[in-house]
Amino acid sequence: MTIHFDSNVCRNFDAASALEWYATNGMGGYAGGTVAGVNTRKYHGYLVVAAHPPVQRFVVLSRVEDRAIVGNAVTDLSSNEFVDIIHPQGYRNLLSFEIGDTGGPVWRYQVGDAVIEKSLVLVHGQDTAIVKYELITPPKNNAAVRLQVQPMLAGRDFHATIQLYHRPWWTLNAETPDCLTLKAPECPVALSLSHNAEKFSTNACWWYNFTFRVERTRGYPDREDLWTPGVLEFSLTPGKPVGFIASTKPIAWSKHEELTAQARARYAQLKNTFAEITQRDELLTSLGIAADQFVVQRGTAGGVGGSPGTSNRPMSVIAGYPWFEDWGRDTFISLCGLTLVTGRFDIARSILVTFADHMKDGLLPNRFPDKAYKPDYNTVDAAMWFVHAAYQYWRYSGDVKLLREYLYRPLCQIIEKYASGTDFGIKMDADGLIRAGSHGHQLTWMDAKVGDWVVTPRHGKPVEINALWYNNLRIMTNLARLNGDNARAEKFAGIAQQVANSFPLKFFNEQTSCLFDYIDDNGRGDGAVRPNQLVAVALPFSPLSAAMRQKIVEACQRQLLTPMGLRTLAPGSMGYHGRCAGDQRARDMAYHQGTVWPWLIGPFISAYVKVNGNTIEARKKAREFITPFEDHLQHAGLGSISEIADGEPPHTPRGTPAQAWSVAEVLRVYYEDVLNLAPLWPHEQPTTTAATPPSQSPPKVAV
Repeated sequence: MTIHFDSNVCRNFDAASALEWYATNGMGGYAGGTVAGVNTRKYHGYLVVAAHPPVQRFVVLSRVEDRAIVGNAVTDLSSNEFVDIIHPQGYRNLLSFEIGDTGGPVWRYQVGDAVIEKSLVLVHGQDTAIVKYELITPPKNNAAVRLQVQPMLAGRDFHATIQLYHRPWWTLNAETPDCLTLKAPECPVALSLSHNAEKFSTNACWWYNFTFRVERTRGYPDREDLWTPGVLEFSLTPGKPVGFIASTKPIAWSKHEELTAQARARYAQLKNTFAEITQRDELLTSLGIAADQFVVQRGTAGGVGGSPGTSNRPMSVIAGYPWFEDWGRDTFISLCGLTLVTGRFDIARSILVTFADHMKDGLLPNRFPDKAYKPDYNTVDAAMWFVHAAYQYWRYSGDVKLLREYLYRPLCQIIEKYASGTDFGIKMDADGLIRAGSHGHQLTWMDAKVGDWVVTPRHGKPVEINALWYNNLRIMTNLARLNGDNARAEKFAGIAQQVANSFPLKFFNEQTSCLFDYIDDNGRGDGAVRPNQLVAVALPFSPLSAAMRQKIVEACQRQLLTPMGLRTLAPGSMGYHGRCAGDQRARDMAYHQGTVWPWLIGPFISAYVKVNGNTIEARKKAREFITPFEDHLQHAGLGSISEIADGEPPHTPRGTPAQAWSVAEVLRVYYEDVLNLAPLWPHEQPTTTAATPPSQSPPKVAV
């Protein structure tokens, strides 16, 4: 799917500044901005570095000021927004914008009768950005074309902004004819700028009061000051690229062609992810490319290899760009779409092992915070989705050895700790169902919190947690039998039967013909119609009758389905919000109270196709549900899918413009439920023979 915009879009400032591009480096770092070239978020930058991959991110190189000079005529290429003015207005000179063959942005500018192309390449596996300019069409009078480029540095935490007393103390630490080294004690990394400029003119100074229009609408500080060391000056001639390499280590400009060729080859490989299936399915190809952006390494050991299919180090998943860290539940909901459907089994294996190694009392990390080394564990669902993700891994890869050996003990620990009790009030009740919740903690994915107020606490027995609980008990019963662990197999099977008896009786609401969202500690069901109940239909093992499953899907389709995913609460319900905008409090109050989440299209389509017999007609209808996302790939976060959207038409995209589980679940259900390409589940296959004793050694992840 080609992402290209002509001058009609590029020269419309409001339209072009609302279209965001992101390129990622597999380490948590990224480059991001807008088609217009103006930074509208504090998170935008040409080089954003993860100081402790994939977190602790710093905006190092924010942007550049660039202008072309032909004769005595000066043409601005850059654009800035200040409080009361847009200056300069380089967007007015744009001919086009596109995502190029390296996966990075490419702008073309009209400079008199000349055409200049500007591009950015983010090197995978490195904190390195290549900014390059080429004279595509020279002036008709053969006048000299000169270029002036000023790097604009921030050097701050990417959640912050810089003004007055908080400015980093940048210095030009070293200078050679072809390289500048810049350092600030407040920034954990140095910046090396290698270039092929004819001249560098030192003019170190601060520029004041850039504004971020998106931060202003979100109720955050929206002003920024940036520092520049001076001006790089180039002569532009056809066939001779000029520019600079910005990196945390010195890399000579002479390497730019080699690094660009590597990026181009890697991007071509990503485009061919599904080549054996089809060469013509642009949606499948685009989603495969988008999926790669979220896969990251944990820690700094080694370096990320150039091939998008291999890994030999701990791996994880960034939940969304630009601001999310790696979250447990997001990772395991996303695992299938990001790594299994795309055939990257070694990365899936590494992710499973990485999180298993961080298990604590049967719980897995909710997230790895940006500003701390210890993970947070306040989640009831991360471990539940982990078990299901491990089963998906077995389904796709056929590698049951990982589950039977290294993961077997962690998987059993999850089941046994949830049964006997662990932190945050998580414990199996007498009816076999899981109860969870403690004061001040939001444990499910509906985790919005305003001060000490948890907006959707759901304390008690959440429906999707208990659907996962039943599913996982069935999975672990089979795995324990395969491992010859008969005592555990019988124990897990007994609990599963108890849940099968309790779940329909406790959760099915005859008045609404669907499921209660949760059962509180007094045994009362919450009758709000929410999408969480779809998990009980979509999973491979369900405790519900066929008639119940059909009614649930019909109710959710009727009340929750939109072109951008499913609403989190049915319209007309108490507390419903149809628009998720405004400051932090306003957005948190709406976040799970009617706001649409694209990732929920995954369980909905899986449930829909299942209850309709996996027929050709059902799969065609499922394709119709996905069709709006094709258009969305050309909006908001270009080539990706947003985190959320308004519950009411026109369902404006909100939140992060690129969200892992949004991409992953659309890709998964397109592959599995529309194209019908998923392998059989292990329990649908002939019985695997003879067990082997568990091993205590972690698997070797293939290179």
